[in-house]
Amino acid sequence: MAEPFTLTAIPNLLPEGEFKGHLETITFVASDGYTTHKWWSTNIGTYAEDFAKVIPSEEANVILARLRAGETVTFPGFWAIDEIKHKFGGPGNE
Repeated sequence: MAEPFTLTAIPNLLPEGEFKGHLETITFVASDGYTTHKWWSTNIGTYAEDFAKVIPSEEANVILARLRAGETVTFPGFWAIDEIKHKFGGPGNE
């Protein structure tokens, strides 16, 4: 059985220009206290649906709103790394 990982999402908002404040990317960090996996995902407008694959859609919408406001968010619960890593942007920068 895989160790349980926490999942944290760190938003990157555009700093300037016409779309200043728009959620551009999210960096995801999964850690079990010993191992850390890090990857990023570009916003293509599917985060609500992507998050709803692992948490209830109402909660996914709340998390997305917090990310759009620039807040770092830790997802509720614990996850096997293979359960979450390829759901939010696939293999990324390790």
